[in-house]
Amino acid sequence: MAATRRKRVAMTKRLKKEVFDECVARNFALREFLLWHSTLKQIPGYQPIIPLDPSSLLASVPDAAFDTKFENSGRNPKYDPELLLQEIQYIDPAARRTIRSLAGAVGVPAVTIWRMKKSKNLKINKDTINASNGTTFKTLYSDIHIDEKWFFLVRNGLRCIVTQDEPLPKAISVSHKCHITEVMYLSALARPRFNHTTRQWFDGLIGIYPVGEIDMYVRRSCGHQPGNLKWCNINMDRDLYREMLFNFVLPDIKKKMPLDNNITLQQDGAKAHLPDDDPSFAAKVAELFGDPSAVKLYTQPAQSPDLNVNDLGFFSSLQSRYYQTSPKDALDLIEMVEETYKNYPARKLNRIWLTLQSAMNKIIEERGDNDNKIPHMGKASLERQNQLPLSLVVTAAANNYPLEALVD
Repeated sequence: MAATRRKRVAMTKRLKKEVFDECVARNFALREFLLWHSTLKQIPGYQPIIPLDPSSLLASVPDAAFDTKFENSGRNPKYDPELLLQEIQYIDPAARRTIRSLAGAVGVPAVTIWRMKKSKNLKINKDTINASNGTTFKTLYSDIHIDEKWFFLVRNGLRCIVTQDEPLPKAISVSHKCHITEVMYLSALARPRFNHTTRQWFDGLIGIYPVGEIDMYVRRSCGHQPGNLKWCNINMDRDLYREMLFNFVLPDIKKKMPLDNNITLQQDGAKAHLPDDDPSFAAKVAELFGDPSAVKLYTQPAQSPDLNVNDLGFFSSLQSRYYQTSPKDALDLIEMVEETYKNYPARKLNRIWLTLQSAMNKIIEERGDNDNKIPHMGKASLERQNQLPLSLVVTAAANNYPLEALVD
């Protein structure tokens, strides 16, 4: 009895099918075998007579008829395989040469990596030397892009799918397009990745901050009462920009971003932005991070919006998402933009950073011109196949372009 019990516990779904086929092939009593396994009694169309074709009976048995409660027996795994697979994708390929080196980079025993390889979750890829071009872009993990954007309550030309008999939705009426409710935001983005220190995912969302203040209505109107809250926009100048950097952006960088290397804070050349060598900025960085060079300002080239991930694709993607929430006023707009920002998919943000590298290739090929078309590479499809690269390869045309021509 003890031996029979041990065999029953160790039997998997595949072995159960093999035993079932073997029992029928050897003319064992089918009725006794089915009664031996209680779950097989629920087979639709079960007959106590042994059929002439055992294979047809086996094919008619659904997988759900086999008891699988013994397949998950044993202790739970210490490490989540799905989480480890996602973490491995963001590790430098140089640290993935051997099982031991990969285990050290991930922080798990080498036997865990070996088991994942044995279960075919991992495979060995041998690099082939490409003599023409093997240069890749940096991962841009130490870059943060900041920029401002006006978000409107509604825009002209929004579409809505209606039925034939449904009345048309009521459109928002304003005396002029310049009277549409709008709120300016300052956005700070980094590239998503796995934080090996906290062993958690960093979504790349540093923060998005409305530029303005909340006030109260004084007079009564058809749309509000005295004392109701309202939003008042404030013009962005250098003092306000410095204040938002010191009070919001830099503290959130210290709180959220993995501080592996010195950080580059990239901005455009707007007049309200700080110069790269601003002494007050260096003093604030030294106060927060203990090193004035921990975060450095960098002003991107003029008339190059494609070099900032906010302008490249994030703002338009975020705007299309919050338009689906139907905000009613400026305070609703602020709440819904921040909620949409907080729920923005990290995988989609990572694709925008890869698109930035594609834009860099085209800009170099076009000798610095921003009038170019970024090629499609099917990033979503590559991501589903776990083949999305960490960094793109510099194209041969861009890699061979002389630097002297770019300076000219």
